[in-house]
Amino acid sequence: MSGDITFPNWSSVPRHRAQLLHQQIAAMQRLVTESGGTEEMLEKSCASYYRLLDEIYEKEMPIARAMDNSDLLLHLDGEGLQTENPRLSLVTNIMGDVRKQVSVMIKTLVSSFSEGVTLPKEIDLGLSSFAHGSLYLGFSLPEPDPGYVVLTGDPLFNASRQALATLGAVTQHINEPNAYELIRREFADPKLRDAALSAVGQLAPSGRRGVSSIDIGGRAMQPGAWRTLTPQTRQQVRAWLEQPVLSDEVIELRGRVRAIDLDLRRFDLRRIDGGNLPDLRCIYPASFDLPAKKWLDATVTVRGQVETYQGVARLLQIRAVEETALPPLS
Repeated sequence: MSGDITFPNWSSVPRHRAQLLHQQIAAMQRLVTESGGTEEMLEKSCASYYRLLDEIYEKEMPIARAMDNSDLLLHLDGEGLQTENPRLSLVTNIMGDVRKQVSVMIKTLVSSFSEGVTLPKEIDLGLSSFAHGSLYLGFSLPEPDPGYVVLTGDPLFNASRQALATLGAVTQHINEPNAYELIRREFADPKLRDAALSAVGQLAPSGRRGVSSIDIGGRAMQPGAWRTLTPQTRQQVRAWLEQPVLSDEVIELRGRVRAIDLDLRRFDLRRIDGGNLPDLRCIYPASFDLPAKKWLDATVTVRGQVETYQGVARLLQIRAVEETALPPLS
């Protein structure tokens, strides 16, 4: 018969350790009292146990609760976090990055059937945990408010869960020698793969904020070890994103530019002529940085290499862009 103890959650582990320490303190108190020891001897005998209890309650328990309650959990480390009170701007910037990248992933997942998605507040991530050591930030997926009607299979709520699962699946391979090959194999849809890698590249630390590494975990991720993002991860992912389309197939399309990201040099092409393609994720080179600032809501003709998924164009590496005053055909 095995004597191993199983625990229902992470919080149960430090709680069990604290109970054992309390039992040891009680036993020590009885031993000192029965032997006629003084209050000073009693205090000295129990001091090491109390120090361990303080560490459990102040450090281990908050982290364990974060692991139990967070669908997405980030552990940040670096020079800027070696303090009990990290800068508020650092924390809020990280929180803003997480919110933005998860929102972009959600919009990518639902973009094929809904143009210009505005996420309601009910979809927003909640801050579920905050713990030192160096710094843990836990985020929870949304739960519908009583006044928000959610139908079975609600695409926004489903997409919020799929967004975190996708980030987890991408980061699972991020530090392996053949990471990009594994990610391409697992994510056959090039649009989803490109969006997920873009999000990971943005979340990985630059090293300029005093954060040298970010570990990612949480309930929404696949079980296993933490996934670590570093400035080197950020550089590697951005290199992958420079030329993500490997296909030699070339197409030409006309549509309207939507949701442009000038930093990542990406935009969504919508209202595409012919009506058979709802949207297409497009990537343009650095040589188009200046004209790209005027493209939002413009009607353009684009030409370039395309990667398809299940026979549908999903990702376009642009070679040429021509603006036109004519609206796309409805």
